[in-house]
Amino acid sequence: MRIDRRLTSGPPPVRPRRPPVRLPLGGFGLWLALSGASLAAALLVLTLHVVLFTAGRVSLPRGLVVAGVPVGGLSRAEAERRLDRAYGSPVTLDYGGSPIQLDPAQLNFYLDKDGMMAAVTDSPSTGSALAAFWDYLWGRVPLPPAPVPLQADYDQSRLDAFVADVAARYDDPGTPARADPDTLSFIPGSAGYKLNRDAAYAQINTALRSPTQRSVTLTINHFEQAPPTYDTLADLLRTDVQLFQFGGTVSIFVADLRSGDTINMALRDGRPVDVGQGISYSGMSTIKIPVMVTFFRYQDGPPTPDEQLLLDGIFGESANAYTDLLLGIMGQGSGLIGTNLVSDTMAELGLPNTYLAGLLDTLGAITTPRNTPGNTRADIDLSPDRYNQTAAPDMGKLLVMIYDCSQGGGKLMETLPGQFTAEECQKMIDLLKENAVGPIFIAGGSPGAVVAHKHGWDLLPLNNVGDAALVFSQGGDYAMTVYIHRDDPVPFDEANRLIISLATGVFNYYNRR
Repeated sequence: MRIDRRLTSGPPPVRPRRPPVRLPLGGFGLWLALSGASLAAALLVLTLHVVLFTAGRVSLPRGLVVAGVPVGGLSRAEAERRLDRAYGSPVTLDYGGSPIQLDPAQLNFYLDKDGMMAAVTDSPSTGSALAAFWDYLWGRVPLPPAPVPLQADYDQSRLDAFVADVAARYDDPGTPARADPDTLSFIPGSAGYKLNRDAAYAQINTALRSPTQRSVTLTINHFEQAPPTYDTLADLLRTDVQLFQFGGTVSIFVADLRSGDTINMALRDGRPVDVGQGISYSGMSTIKIPVMVTFFRYQDGPPTPDEQLLLDGIFGESANAYTDLLLGIMGQGSGLIGTNLVSDTMAELGLPNTYLAGLLDTLGAITTPRNTPGNTRADIDLSPDRYNQTAAPDMGKLLVMIYDCSQGGGKLMETLPGQFTAEECQKMIDLLKENAVGPIFIAGGSPGAVVAHKHGWDLLPLNNVGDAALVFSQGGDYAMTVYIHRDDPVPFDEANRLIISLATGVFNYYNRR
């Protein structure tokens, strides 16, 4: 079979080319117009979103709380007005049912709005504008911003003055206890109440810093009948001397052995006088208390039987001769050296008006007198014994030292360490209890109490009388000293009645019912 190769060996047939499609000019313009319109619409939408976003950025972030006040979505000006309304509103105080308005402006209350708004701007939650816009476009809801704490202050001195004014107007201090000189006792005061100022400061501060809790119920302290105080006792003693119409000088010292409270007073012809650094009196036999203290300072171990005999005679019988013998023992054979030891010891203890410059029962056995604050005063000169002097506060303080030492502490042990023991000081108190004369003076006005004391008076006619005591009573323990002087002779009974009356007032203060 023959194959006709003429049809397969030649070139392939050529197809005719189509002319390119050409859009007419009017169709291209339509396309261009549609594209432009789409772009314009997109720009319009974008611009609208930018405007809306920017408007949102002008307002504070939603959910924002500044100083406890919700201000989200508000403008800064609106937020500041809301803060002013919240913190500028009065604080209402309730004092026992009586309302009191406190305008923060009274305290120069200052709300630091700039500082708090700056804290909003600086908050990490606000982010950058671009990031925030991107979240806005994608519809992402931002997290609520962190609350901004209150920044405010006020004038504390104005609050102090306000609280003091409230207390002055509303407190009821009750009536104070009063002295009753007719019965030498006390009339108790009435109950009352007063503002707890420390609590008020805290309560008002909290209310000023709260936008909603602007009411305060003030804390009031109620108290029962006001008891008499040492001031009340001093009034009683002063009035008692005046009622006695004593025409001389009276010095009184009282010390509470537990609290340390003291009364240190003096009257001359019934009128109070300045005690100052002390008023010097003749020491009389009360000087034997400093002699005893000095003896135990230099004594090693318990007294010998002979020394104990002397001590018993000095305080049981007020024997002056025994006192001179004890001074000789202290001075290693010289009584005058012993007197100097007494004076020096009192000076070391801070009792500058107490000294002994002579023996008590040996005529002419004297040494150099000392100048003291009390005996060099220009306004008061009681012509005290040049060789034996003391003052009411000196002797009272010395008794307190003895008592404190018996309890294991106090100024005796602190000033003269290692030279006294508690047992020695208790021995001194026991010696003072041996005073068997009486009951007179302080012991005579302290019924039922244990009175450890040493009294004294000068030779007849009496111009000076004194008593120095530790009193241990059921209602309380105290030290009391009384010294009286008059240029004219003082009858013993008159002096005794005056001191007993004063002692009764102090005893009744501690043992009132």
